[in-house]
Amino acid sequence: MNSRGCNVSDDPQTICPSSSQLSAIDDLLLKLPIDLIVDIFSRLPLKSIARCRCISKRWASFLRRSDFTELFLTKSLASPQLLFACRTHRELLFFSSPQLQHPDENLSTITANHHVSFPFESFYDISTPVNGFVCIRDDLMLKERKTQELVSVICNPSTRQCFPLPKMNIDPLVKKSTLVRSFLGYDPIEKQHKVLAMIKRYDTVVDHQVLTLRGSGNMTWRKAECGIPHFPPNPDSICIRGVLYYTARASSGGYMIVCFDVRSEKYSFVKFTEREKYFATLINFQGKLASLMAHPNPLFISGTSTSFEMWILLDPEKHGWYPRIFNLPPTWKDVVGGEELLFRGVTATNEFVFSCNCKSSSEPFHVYYYNFIKETITRVEIQGMGAFERGSIVGIFPNHGADLKLV
Repeated sequence: MNSRGCNVSDDPQTICPSSSQLSAIDDLLLKLPIDLIVDIFSRLPLKSIARCRCISKRWASFLRRSDFTELFLTKSLASPQLLFACRTHRELLFFSSPQLQHPDENLSTITANHHVSFPFESFYDISTPVNGFVCIRDDLMLKERKTQELVSVICNPSTRQCFPLPKMNIDPLVKKSTLVRSFLGYDPIEKQHKVLAMIKRYDTVVDHQVLTLRGSGNMTWRKAECGIPHFPPNPDSICIRGVLYYTARASSGGYMIVCFDVRSEKYSFVKFTEREKYFATLINFQGKLASLMAHPNPLFISGTSTSFEMWILLDPEKHGWYPRIFNLPPTWKDVVGGEELLFRGVTATNEFVFSCNCKSSSEPFHVYYYNFIKETITRVEIQGMGAFERGSIVGIFPNHGADLKLV
């Protein structure tokens, strides 16, 4: 697959070493213990890693070692980022900012870094990032084709890599009037990303397919057997400990949570006892699936809200949900004001993250942290998003880590 982005330095002053210097650098790399080299490089910032990969083939090969990329990701997740996906006219921009581990009520601003901008013809939706990768659906002009075609695209904002996935195997008899929904999952045992996709024609789901992301480029779709035909209404999903979760409606009309084991590629299902939960926001709460919901609109919370509820899935086999109500403190209204906020997730340090979904050029953009243990609310202004003046923020994702693997 040809990437639409590449891992290169954006510093015009980067100096290319001479042949003799390259030889000396390679000799130095050979003399040091591997563990020491891995540890040294894992301490470098992302842009420095990008430059080092350009020094020589040996350095590039070393910096693609699985032990190095895994250590870098582990350290990155220990100091997670907020990832912003912003849409403008025919372009998708990615920013990141430090995620506050213990927000200070007096902290007012933080600066975001612009990672990369990807050109897109007709952007449709984006999946929740999984180990640094995101899956996007877009209209692309593929090779040897005269018309655009809707395909899934994998992006890694950290490496600036973006490439379309192979075409799905769709029966020509049902190809017209079809809708495709794609999700990204990760198997932590085999250390593999997989894409799960469903094909729907009119009101009938006709196929489920899965694809494993491989560095060799030899990727093909294969069928995934599903006992209950269903289709998800939106691209929202979350992958927790090798299980991909998303909401769906069965062909029979019932609402449920779909659980897809990424390693075994097997499905299981959890019923909803109330229809309203179908519209809730799925999150990873302390290693378990949970759904967040406000009232009267389950998707939004505002300054006039006094509480929101969370349902934690404690026993998937018995469809066991545990309810928990969070009563907001009086200061909530003063901090949030007239904003309508979306649930964005929860951090490892017990902060729920909220934000609006649009940005104007004249007004600052804020992220809100609510610590439900201390009952504190922190509003942080995000600066440094000058490349994104006006448009929609299609996703804000907490707990993001940089994965340096090149697929």
